[in-house]
Amino acid sequence: MKEKTPFDFERFKQEAMEGLYAGKKAGGTDGVFAPLMKHLLESMLDGELENHLGEEKASGVSNRRNGKSKKTVRSMSGGSFVSARPTASFRIN
Repeated sequence: MKEKTPFDFERFKQEAMEGLYAGKKAGGTDGVFAPLMKHLLESMLDGELENHLGEEKASGVSNRRNGKSKKTVRSMSGGSFVSARPTASFRIN
């Protein structure tokens, strides 16, 4: 499995503060908090998939990661694009 680049919180903090001081909006897909929200959602989906695969492996069911696809998560503040990893027998629609 390809290692994920760690989220650079210090860089995010610097860019977010600069954006807020420049008058950019905080929320939404192009807001200053969008990169943090994207990272949070992708981490949660990865954790959920890890748990799902672990439970299936423990029960004797063979399953694996099957690539990565782009998903849109909608919220009150707008849509966010995240990369989700479906499994061979479990698809997120």
